This record gives sequence, C-alpha cells and structure tokens, in this order.
Amino acid sequence: MAPTQRAATHAAGGQLAPLAYAGLQLRIVAFILDVIVLVSFLMLFVAAGGLQTLLRSDFGKVDPPDSAVYVWIAFILAFIPFSALYFVLLWSWRGQTIGMMAVHIKLLTRANGRVSLSRSALRLLGYAASVAPLFLGLVIALFDRERRALHDHLAGTVVVEVP
Repeated sequence: MAPTQRAATHAAGGQLAPLAYAGLQLRIVAFILDVIVLVSFLMLFVAAGGLQTLLRSDFGKVDPPDSAVYVWIAFILAFIPFSALYFVLLWSWRGQTIGMMAVHIKLLTRANGRVSLSRSALRLLGYAASVAPLFLGLVIALFDRERRALHDHLAGTVVVEVP
C-alpha cells in the first residue's frame, strides 16, 4: 500500500478498502466552499437584523431607536459562534462539512473512528493556530506522510478521500 493510503473502511465484500489521505489542495477547496456557505448564512443574519431595524423605523419614516441598531449588531455578532458550531457540530456528527461533502473528503480519528465533539472543538482551536502564523501550520501537511496539518496533529485526526 502506498504511503498516502490506508485501510479505513469496509468494502462491499467485507474487505478493507484503502482510502487515500486528502491533499492540501482538496482541503483548501473544501474550506473555500465552506466559506461560501458561511457567507450565505452571514447574509441571512445581516438581513434579519436589518429587517427588524427597518420595521422599527417604520420603513425609514423615522429614525430607528438605538436598541434596534444594537439588536442588528447582536445578530451580526451571533454569527461568530454560529460559524464555530458549523464546523464543530458537522465534524463530530458526520465527519464532514458541506464543503468536505462536495469534494468527497472526510475527517476521522487516526484510529479511523468518528471524531468526538471535544476533539472537533480542539481541532477548530488548532486551526486558528495553523493559519495565524502565515499559514505555516498548513504547510506541515505538504511534508507529512499522512498529510496532517498542525490542527490535525493537535486533535489526532486525519482527512481522507471517500468514494
């Protein structure tokens, strides 16, 4: 078996089918797709806050109260934990975000198991450490045998290609 493959799932005949580790390129495409999904949700948060401000201003006839503007800001700020939950919950529930589903990659533990909620949260925190210093934590994946980035090392996870 090539060094970039591993036996991770059972094929139809009950034998182990090798799954290749996902390369950095696929992972970046998946992340870009996730950003597109999240920007769509951000637009909904902004629209919901803007709508209540518009309604409270009587469709622009009067100035909206300050509280309406604060509620709009709260809607926008609520997007931050929503974004974190998007990744953590989807990684722990399915092992895939919407972007990962689109490019056919999946997150697993190194023992090929399902990723726990705490491990998903740790991976998300590690992701910030991966990208903060000029994306150096991602460069590690180019030289790692299992194509693991810094956040994968911290959380004990691997990303594999799925059929």
